[in-house]
Amino acid sequence: MNRRVLVVDDSEVTRAILARALRGSGFEVVEARDGAEGAMAALRDQPAVVVTDLEMPTMDGFPLLRLLKADPASCHIPVLILTSHGEAASRYWSLRTGADAYLTKDHDPQQLVATVARLVEKSAAAPRTPGLAALPALGPVEVLARVARHLDASLLQATVVNTLLERGMEASDFHAAAQGALETLAQLVDAPFLALAVAELDSALVQILLHDPIRAADVETLADLLVGALSLPPDVPVEIHYDGERRGDVTVELDRALWLPLPLRDAEGVLAVMPRDPHGFDAATTALVEALTRHLALVLDNARLSQRLHELSTLDGLTRQLNHRVIYDRLTDELERARRYRYPLSVVLCDFDHFKEVNDTFGHLAGDAVLREGAAVLRRCLRGTDLLGRYGGEEFLAVLPQVDLDAARQAAERLRLGLEGARVRLSTGVPEVRITASFGVASRDELPGPLTSDLLVSLADRRLYEAKAAGRNCVRP
Repeated sequence: MNRRVLVVDDSEVTRAILARALRGSGFEVVEARDGAEGAMAALRDQPAVVVTDLEMPTMDGFPLLRLLKADPASCHIPVLILTSHGEAASRYWSLRTGADAYLTKDHDPQQLVATVARLVEKSAAAPRTPGLAALPALGPVEVLARVARHLDASLLQATVVNTLLERGMEASDFHAAAQGALETLAQLVDAPFLALAVAELDSALVQILLHDPIRAADVETLADLLVGALSLPPDVPVEIHYDGERRGDVTVELDRALWLPLPLRDAEGVLAVMPRDPHGFDAATTALVEALTRHLALVLDNARLSQRLHELSTLDGLTRQLNHRVIYDRLTDELERARRYRYPLSVVLCDFDHFKEVNDTFGHLAGDAVLREGAAVLRRCLRGTDLLGRYGGEEFLAVLPQVDLDAARQAAERLRLGLEGARVRLSTGVPEVRITASFGVASRDELPGPLTSDLLVSLADRRLYEAKAAGRNCVRP
């Protein structure tokens, strides 16, 4: 076993004390007077452990530590920081930069020996990078150049991480966060496309960023490969977003793409990056992208959590439509906007017919299925600018901006027909359930004087009862 220990300290007295204690415990000791000399010795002699001070001339302990932990020729060597600094910040930054242990110079000598012995065992078990040997011909200038290169690489990675976090914080939803992350990575690699896929229990997202006008068939194959890389339960909806031209004539060899798993919390994810060079990415680019996957996963996790929290506060948990509070607040806002700009606004109040019979006959789980499917039908039959919320129980409220009473009545009729044509399949052995509903429609132009949300919804509610009294499955007025 290699028991060589490199001691790096600008104090000759300190080096002599440490060397005597370590040699007395059976270690071979090599000495260096500063960080630059220590780096040359570490890369040349490949010690089992490096023990270094922090404050030294030419190059102090932190650049030495960064170089040893970043360079493939020395990253396996454990480093013990031994310094007169006892401040918490110094200890934190040493361990954060990669130090394996930290002691102050007022330590018990036996503690030093025990720590070095533990690190020697750790060094013996550490994997080495294949094909790398010691570097015998490095001088101080070469060492400082290597430090500068590693610092530049660290600064680049830190800058990209900061940009990823900023784009994630600015994103309005998970889709925007994924798009921003791919756009950030696209500035680092020369690639015809970048893509990612994320799967949760009840949904999945595929985001594809196209730099080249790739053939539609290849883009569809890429989307299928991304979905196939996820362990999706049956019937989980997959949302696919494309950014870029996907109906071009550029052919890509998808089997050359770099596929990296994303370490997400309570979700599954994968990143796919296609190198433009037929020989693939160089080692530095591959290492950078691999190092960034953890930070990319953190950005996506935060975006997922933020979106979930927003949904919990704004959406009805069962139907995924706006909840009572939010739909009422949005109606108030739309009323104020309609009053200011003098355009029409109408509401449609909908109540599912004979809903209690569904619960009593098939159970409440069947009732939940009817509500979910019915809400989805209503949403599909409305315009993108219309608002839909669960008003309560089996009642839904639709807010239709810039729609007068006649147009709102026609919209309600479309909703009625959509529900009438829907069939909800409950479970094996249970027949399909038909959905019908009654509708009450009201417009702000019908009510003179100051108008509130309560007055408008109250008028729609009265007309809803008129529809029920008329036999249900109809629209009033």
